[in-house]
Formats: sequence, structure tokens, C-alpha cells
Amino acid sequence: MTKYNQLAIQWEFIISKIKSSVTVVDATLPEFPLMFVNEYFTQLTGYSAEESIGQNCRFLQGPETDTDTVKQIREALEKQQSMKIDILNYTKNGQKFWNELNIDPIFNESGECLFFVGIQYDISERKYAEQQLQMAASLAEMNSRGQLEFIGKLNHELRTPLNGIMGMIELISMGESSDEQKEYLELARESGEALLNIVNNSLDMAKLGRGKMMLEQIEFQPLKLVQQIIKTHEPAAQNKQIRLLCHADLNLPDVLTGDPLRLRQVLDNLLSNAIKFTEQGEVQLQMDVEEHRGDMVTLVFTIRDTGIGIPDTQINHLFEAFTQTDVSHSRKFGGTGLGLTICKELLELMNGQISVESVEGKGTKFEVTLPLLRQQAIPNVG
Repeated sequence: MTKYNQLAIQWEFIISKIKSSVTVVDATLPEFPLMFVNEYFTQLTGYSAEESIGQNCRFLQGPETDTDTVKQIREALEKQQSMKIDILNYTKNGQKFWNELNIDPIFNESGECLFFVGIQYDISERKYAEQQLQMAASLAEMNSRGQLEFIGKLNHELRTPLNGIMGMIELISMGESSDEQKEYLELARESGEALLNIVNNSLDMAKLGRGKMMLEQIEFQPLKLVQQIIKTHEPAAQNKQIRLLCHADLNLPDVLTGDPLRLRQVLDNLLSNAIKFTEQGEVQLQMDVEEHRGDMVTLVFTIRDTGIGIPDTQINHLFEAFTQTDVSHSRKFGGTGLGLTICKELLELMNGQISVESVEGKGTKFEVTLPLLRQQAIPNVG
């Protein structure tokens, strides 16, 4: 018994020397006054034990202490529950410091709560580091938005004269000209279209980055949309002497609601790439109904080609901005590497997704899954 009595006497000495703030609160009184504080508490707060005993811990709070945090602590005490929370407190000389507060109720054998033991860790340095990181992230975001704003404005300014140049090239092409002049005009037209495509892609990236891309929710005919897309790409496929095929599910609804302009932008980009990177064989667009659920219809658009394919090492980076599978491809085929990034971003805005499978040298398959709202059939669908 003597050994255990000696140990019991030593506990107060041990707690007083712990390098963490320890407090004991009287849970039997409505104000929950402090009845014990250790030496580290007095060092941390600047208040002596005599100044602290008998006071509620509120005396450490100040003007910037979060009232919601205080409310949560009060509720835990009233419910006699354990809790862990961060709180901003003030020392005797008014200096702010952050506490990680751990509170535990102590009950007697009959279940009556007698004390609350609080162990507080000074986490001021950690909080300061978190604030610095948050500030740095905010500044980086502001700089990024500023850059995107600048890119957006610059590209708007570029697009206006570019459209004028393209218009003049078309007008000159209508007049009489030699074969050599026609060749130069065609080169100028292709260069202008490539530059306009870069400007348009940059504008889309700027809008997406700033959260300014707006989507429409209008009725459209999916079959008619796909037919129009295929017609647009037929000349390019014929010039390369490759087959351009299209298949549609017979269960395809006549009318759906969504953003046909952005859907067309995605499919145009994927078909354009498929034709661009296919030297022989075929490119195929297939449209299937994957799921009917109430008024929602999930469509799957599959674009297959027999082109150069994508190396395994590059396929995971395919949807990153400015990424192309090979530097030589940008010289041979052109492009900025923004198209697939924009497709992925647009589809995510529309609650859709895109995936890719490829075998280098044999071809690539892109699969676009998109949920759309089904409408009642309209007459003269075509």
C-alpha cells in the first residue's frame, strides 16, 4: 500500500512537469472553474496558477476567437463528452496563440461527472505554416486567373483581324488566278485556319480555367447532329482516301436535351484527330444507347481509327494540356495539344466522361459517355 500511495502522490508532480498544458476543471459547478493548471500552462499563457484557479477558461479568449468553436466546446462540456478542437487563445500580454484542445470527462463509480481534464498543445507554428500555404495558394490562383484573363482578352483581339484575313483569302480565291497563285492562297488559307484553331482553343482553355464556360440546355436531334458532323469531315477523309463510316443505334431517341454545340465540338475534335492520324483504312463513329433511366438517356459515342496509335508511355498523359504523343507529330500534323484537354473539360462540365484505348501502329478508340435528358418525339424528325 505504501508503494501505491507514493505513486499517487507523485502523479501531481509528474503532471506539473509535463511539457504540454494540462488543466483540470470542476465539472460539478455550473461555471466549470479551473481547479488545477500545470507549470507549462503558466509558461504558455503568462498567467500564474493563482490568477487562473477559479476562472472559466473563457478568460484566455479574445476578439478573434471563433465563436462557433467556443459554442462547440460549451456543448461538449454540457453533454459531458470528449472532444478535440483547435482554438485561438490570447496570452496575458495579448499575444495570440493556437491551441489543439483535448477534453475528457472524468466520472466516479456512480457515473457522476466530477472533472474535465484538458490537455492543450501549442500549434501556433503549424497554424502559421498552414496560413502561409493558404496565402501562397490564393496568390498563385490569383496570378493564374490573371494570366487566363490576359490570354482570353489577347485571343479575342487576335480573332477579329484573323477572321478578316480569312475572309479576304476566300474572296481572292474566287477570282481568276494562276495555278501557282492558287497554291499560295491554299497555303495561306490552311495557315490561317491553323492559327484560328489555336486562338479558339486558347479562348476555350481560358474560359474553362476561369469557370466562365457556359452550357446550354436545348432540344436537339442527335441523329441529325451526327449526320452533319460526318458531312463536315467527309472531304478530309476523301482527300486521304480513307473510309469514313457512321453507325447509329436503332433505339436512339428522336430528341434529347443538352448542349449540341459543345457535344459537336468534342466529336469534331475526335474525328478530326482520327482522320489526321490515319493514313490508310477507316475511321468510324458509332452512337449507342447505353442506358434508359426515367427521362435520362446515356449515350456512348465511339470513335475508332486504324491510324498510328498511341504509345503506352504517353496514353496516361493524353488529356494534359499541350501534350502530344511525339514532337515530330506536331511538325507533321500540326496542333497545340489542347484539343483533348478541352474535350475532357467540356465533358466533365456536362457530367460525361472520355476514355481511350490504343495499340501503337494499329489504331485508337475513344469512347465518350454522356447523360442527356430525353424529350417527347417531334414530327418531321428527318
